[in-house]
Amino acid sequence: MDAYSLFMVFLAIYVAALIGIGLYSSRRQRSVTDFWLAGRELGAVTIGFSAASAWITASALLLATGLFLLMGIGSIWIWVFPNIAGLIIIAAISGRIKNIPALTQPELMEIRYDPMIRAPVAVAVTIMMILFSVTDFIGFKLVLGTFFGIEPLFAITIMAASVAAYVSIGGFRAVVWTDLLQYILLAGLAIYVAILALGLTAEKGVSLLTASSALGADWWNVFVMGGLMGALVFQLALLPGWVAEQDPWQKIWAARDERSAKRGLLLGAGLLALVYFCCLITAIGLSALYPRPGGEVEAEMLYLKIISDNVAPWLLALLTIGFAAASMSCTDTFATSGASCISRDLIQRHLWPTATMKEMLIVNRILVIIMIAISASIALNVNSIMDAVIIATVIGTTSYFFPIIGGLYWRRATKWGALSALIVGGGTQILLISYELFWHKQPLDIISPLLTEHGVLAGLSLSALFFVGVSLLTRPTEDIRLAPFFPDIAEKVFGGGIPTVDRNGSRYQEVMTQIEEKIAGERFHLHLFIDVMPVRADGALMPEELKWDRFIERLKDMHSLWFTPTGSHIVYRLSQADMLACVKMVRGDTSQIWLSAEPRREQRERQKDEIFLAYEEIEDALLEFGMTLMVRA
Repeated sequence: MDAYSLFMVFLAIYVAALIGIGLYSSRRQRSVTDFWLAGRELGAVTIGFSAASAWITASALLLATGLFLLMGIGSIWIWVFPNIAGLIIIAAISGRIKNIPALTQPELMEIRYDPMIRAPVAVAVTIMMILFSVTDFIGFKLVLGTFFGIEPLFAITIMAASVAAYVSIGGFRAVVWTDLLQYILLAGLAIYVAILALGLTAEKGVSLLTASSALGADWWNVFVMGGLMGALVFQLALLPGWVAEQDPWQKIWAARDERSAKRGLLLGAGLLALVYFCCLITAIGLSALYPRPGGEVEAEMLYLKIISDNVAPWLLALLTIGFAAASMSCTDTFATSGASCISRDLIQRHLWPTATMKEMLIVNRILVIIMIAISASIALNVNSIMDAVIIATVIGTTSYFFPIIGGLYWRRATKWGALSALIVGGGTQILLISYELFWHKQPLDIISPLLTEHGVLAGLSLSALFFVGVSLLTRPTEDIRLAPFFPDIAEKVFGGGIPTVDRNGSRYQEVMTQIEEKIAGERFHLHLFIDVMPVRADGALMPEELKWDRFIERLKDMHSLWFTPTGSHIVYRLSQADMLACVKMVRGDTSQIWLSAEPRREQRERQKDEIFLAYEEIEDALLEFGMTLMVRA
């Protein structure tokens, strides 16, 4: 069999394995949290491999090697260092992120600020995720076009259909477990190509030391691109966008506890460093084997050329699966991240807040497919990897970096400061990119070094100025929204009260026997599923749909602890600062209520008491609607 036929056989086996993982993962889906965050049960190893896999695309292998070839070690400030440093910084702030029970960044920002901020941020995140996903399709079509002469439309269709199949079935759990396999394949590819490049240079009688020495002093100058200030400018331009990128934050929320999140992201940074070190070795080998490339695309293509010129057909087919793994591992992450914003922050929050879990799971699957289709369509008409990556990054940097990071650490930040930063920073960036691409038709750093990378420093500066200035000029955020983020305010709002219940009562024992419990790291996951049944005058029960919005308003009127910081589709019984531990209520089906809480181990018994109190308060509110509760056996 020729290389192309072998590749199609290997690809069929590989995709079948991914779909199998998706089908297995779908068996554990009961809620939107299961679909988007794998039930918040992921360990450090899973998170680490998934974080690394999601940030190394087929395009990244080509891009990193190409930048090393063109610019030398100094190119680390453009791509390699921000990638690794981004994960390390996110790991450092993971404690602030993990205890907020959000599924998306826009949801976190609504908890912190106000509903008005959620939709604009959701749109910004979705655009960013689409553009990142486009880069993976670009890399994949370049690989298949170079190796087998496959038309771009066919290559992109293969990848889109494959990713859509296993992600729409298995959700985020399928994403992270397939990422584990995909990292092994792409790391194996990177290591093999590095060894191949070294072997071929040795055959020419050129050692690694000789090849590296021949590159010249400038190639090894870390600060060749504008000195220390130039390196700093690149980090200011790129790092904020990658730190604020949503997909690693979702891995923090999906972690079983803070320790798993932090260790996982640090492991991911180390796994990234391994692959990029292989790219560096490959670049040195390529410099001795081929003439120095004249541009970015030519440099990237040398990575593919050394493979196509020197490996057997069966191995070429197998290595191409490595490229497929690299591409799919990022596309699946970006597709789920972007689709979660549309689903959670736009549809469920604003358009369909009364949707049941079953209905939202269907919506989620459809949205994943739509996200992948949009990215694939754009990739058919775009060829530059760098442009798509940089544009996506700088839009995120200038629009919502200060509102989201500032909201975590600065209590004086307000909704008006966040909204103005989003509009001014993001709007400035879009205008500068439009001017650069459609009017000036040259990079902005040619006009002024201070505007490097599409003018991001201008947009970032304006975003910071408006965020701070408008926040100081407007009314402070209410304490109830600050409490989950700042312990001293939480102490003032919630106090130290401990709930008191009769644990020996028959009603208490009946409810406790129906609570599902499981341990996930340092936390317990508690779930109680309740049927809601109307009661007729003769005492008989009959099925009828619960009027959800009216019920929620009545519950909040009767019991002050119930709070809807992110809309009526999810209600918290806020009794402490740790929102993740607080009792959460959602609509399971048309006549079902689901209660859950994720307390730390030492809080387990207290939160079971809280669930019982929540049960009684819900029952009180339902009586006014002629309904009663039945704990599901």
